[in-house]
Amino acid sequence: MLKHDKPGAFYDTFERKGPGDRVPHYCPGCGHGNMHKLIAEAVSELGIQDRTVFLSPVGCSAFAYYYFDTGNVACSHGRAPAVGTGISRTLDNTVVISYQGDGDLAGIGMAEIMHAANRGEHLAVFFINNAIYGMTGGQTAPTTLLGQKTATSPLGRQFLLEGGPIRMAELINQLDAPVFIERVSLSEPANIIRAKKAVHKALLNQAEGRGFSFVEALSPCP
Repeated sequence: MLKHDKPGAFYDTFERKGPGDRVPHYCPGCGHGNMHKLIAEAVSELGIQDRTVFLSPVGCSAFAYYYFDTGNVACSHGRAPAVGTGISRTLDNTVVISYQGDGDLAGIGMAEIMHAANRGEHLAVFFINNAIYGMTGGQTAPTTLLGQKTATSPLGRQFLLEGGPIRMAELINQLDAPVFIERVSLSEPANIIRAKKAVHKALLNQAEGRGFSFVEALSPCP
C-alpha cells in the first residue's frame, strides 16, 4: 500500500497572526501609512475584522499583509478586482478590500477594474494615486500629470508623446452600477479627515452588501 507522508519542510498549520508588531516601512512622507490607518480604524469601528479579506496586488500595496490582521490574498499585477470578484461571489458575507496603486489599477489592471465596476461587484476599492510608478523607481504612470517630470519623462510628461493623465474617478462615474465614488486627498490634516469619512462610507457599503465602492486617494510619493 502506497503511503504519502508529509515532508518535513511543509508547515502543519498557518497561524493567522504574524510574529509581532511591525514598524511601517514606507518612505517618510508617503501617504500609504495614513491610508492604512484610516482603513484599519474603519474596519475596527464597523466590527468587520473577522469578515474582511484584504487584496494585495503588486506594488507598494503588496506589503499590506504585514500590517492588517485580516484575511489577505496576494494577487497578480492588476488582477485584484478579478480575485475579489471570486471571493465576494463565493463568500457573500465577506467584506473584500482591493487596495491598489495607480500603475497597478489604471495601467496593468485597467480591464479588471472597469469590468468589476461595470458589473457592480461587491468590492471596496481604495485607489492610491501618487501619479507615478513609485515602487520601481518613479516612472511615468497613466495618472502622471502633464508637465510632471519622472524617471522616464525627464522633460515632463508631454501630451503628444504620452497622452494625458487618466482620471479614474470620472471614468468609473460614467458607469451605472457603482454605488459610491469619491476622490480624496492625503495632503494635510483637514483632507485626511475627509478621507476618513469616505473610507468609512465605502466599507459600510460593503458591510451592508450595497455594491461597488471606489475611493481614489491623491497621495504624496516623496
